[in-house]
Amino acid sequence: MKRAIPVLLLLLALGAAFGQEQDAKVYVKTVPILKILSSSEGYKVLYVKSNMQVGEIYLPLSWFGKAGGQAEIVFGKDPSYPYFSVFYKDGKFDFIRLYVIDDVKDLSWGILKRTEEELNRFKVDTLQIEY
Repeated sequence: MKRAIPVLLLLLALGAAFGQEQDAKVYVKTVPILKILSSSEGYKVLYVKSNMQVGEIYLPLSWFGKAGGQAEIVFGKDPSYPYFSVFYKDGKFDFIRLYVIDDVKDLSWGILKRTEEELNRFKVDTLQIEY
């Protein structure tokens, strides 16, 4: 037992030192959602900006549902829903997670009208958002 403690402490110290070298600086921003409009191309999300104005972001469906994708959607009934969290790694957009009410009949859900202009806004590679 006496030999195991120093070995355990050494392993913990090495793990902590190694982990510090590998860690990237991650920053998370959480924002309330006003409405989520779904379409065959993705989700248009209306949210509250810091100046109390309404902002909008377009999230293509291709960002969702695959390992290493840029987006994830979490369905639930938590009283804090709907909102989203944007993750930045080393100052650049990395990932967005939507927390939404699981009942699409809820007032926070809607359907996006299919216009050419709206559908073209889903052709994005990264998230550009104004807070």
